[in-house]
Amino acid sequence: MEIVHLILGKANPERMNGVNKVVHQLASHQAALGHQVSVWGITPTPNDAFPERNYTTQLFADKKSKFFLDSKLIKAIAAVSRQTVFHLHGGFIPQFYLAAKLIQKRRLKYFFTSHGSYNTVALQKSKLSKKLYFSCFEKSMLAKAAGLHFLGQSEYDAVDKLCKVGNKFLIPNGQDLSEVSFEFQSLAKSQTPIFGFCGRLDYFTKGIDIMLDAFAIYRTQANAAGELWLIGDGTDREKIVNRIAELRLSDSVKLWGSKFGNEKFNIIANMDIFLHPSRNEGMPTAVLEAASLSIPSIVSWETNVGSYIQKHHAGWVLDNNNAEVLSQALICALRSVASQQHKIYGANAFQMVKKEFNWNNISQQLIEKYAA
Repeated sequence: MEIVHLILGKANPERMNGVNKVVHQLASHQAALGHQVSVWGITPTPNDAFPERNYTTQLFADKKSKFFLDSKLIKAIAAVSRQTVFHLHGGFIPQFYLAAKLIQKRRLKYFFTSHGSYNTVALQKSKLSKKLYFSCFEKSMLAKAAGLHFLGQSEYDAVDKLCKVGNKFLIPNGQDLSEVSFEFQSLAKSQTPIFGFCGRLDYFTKGIDIMLDAFAIYRTQANAAGELWLIGDGTDREKIVNRIAELRLSDSVKLWGSKFGNEKFNIIANMDIFLHPSRNEGMPTAVLEAASLSIPSIVSWETNVGSYIQKHHAGWVLDNNNAEVLSQALICALRSVASQQHKIYGANAFQMVKKEFNWNNISQQLIEKYAA
């Protein structure tokens, strides 16, 4: 089968962009299954600055006006074979609407993954413009897609409020266990346990405000020890630094900045409990990465990982996503670390990844959808 994944970016896993990481893994595993796979990236810098991979990559210029496509992309769509299946990744992207029109004209199949764009919280940002755009462009693109792929239950359900679709299906992201097959080094810790987070430093969407407030309550009310490590970067870094100072947590919260590859995994491997109280997700790769390292997690239901965590006894799920509830979960986690129960949860998390988030199985499931 000939498969083309269309994204914004270069499918570079060494970036904070979760969609690019996911598409890289999906394309790699579909290629390993014997299919002819390409990633087509729309980017302001269409050069060859990306790691070596087992699939082909074509890059196209991102125009200033998002309602114009690079002429090279238009020609590329016109030149593909009749057996090609396209997979578009990301919602509210005008270039994808234009590409979908060209794909339709050639009577080719295309599938679409929104990657969390249609979750309730995501839709609140620029609400009126998104509502208008969806009505004028996105709705017709979804209606003509061969399949709509959703990563989590919340978005699978939420899309019905936007429009009625009959071609949707639910398949989660995966996690490649080979990424973590190296010897880890112990890092210095002034206090334990180590609670941690990895991802874009988006103060509201990722629930970092909840995390910091909860950690402050935990430290004060329980008089409990521990550190909070945050891996990542973003436009809200200064706001986060200021909030850490306001809460007098500067001695117990560490900002690592952006880390990738083995360095990132080594830091996560030194954590005791992973935190992800996000308000909006498709399927967070960071939680799966932590689980692959046998680190249990505390997550919100909004992450779409909660049902898996509960099913496999791989951590804790917040009944309500607020600082008070999370602070109580931190105290439960502290007791778990003291009794070493968290090691059992961590082992369960690893088995959860092997069973539920195997990239080969997920890639094959999507290929079967393409072929149907």
